Amino acid sequence: MGDLTVRRERRAFPRVRVRIDSLVSTPEGPVRGQTLDLSAGGAFVTTPRTVAVGTPVRLTMHRGEARNPLVLDAEVVRVGGTREGRFPGLGLRFVGLTELEAMLLQAVLSSAA
Repeated sequence: MGDLTVRRERRAFPRVRVRIDSLVSTPEGPVRGQTLDLSAGGAFVTTPRTVAVGTPVRLTMHRGEARNPLVLDAEVVRVGGTREGRFPGLGLRFVGLTELEAMLLQAVLSSAA
């Protein structure tokens, strides 16, 4: 009998592919990017500049002209690069979301799904 390996999804929340203009505020200053991947637990944002894993950041996602941007605190958990065959950018994990922030994030996810 052959060896059967099952690939497990490590993420706790389902991801949604999006394209949202964003700003990542880092200790070294703001970096413009685009959120490409979003879940209730985090996001992947393309950025031209890398930030060290573990760095606390603030992600601002623009939600259109008629709405205020969604601003969430996060921590860098992964730095993606073109060497891996991926977009260069930052994998972020949201931290300390308030009930309102979680609700607004869920609304963004629902409208994108």
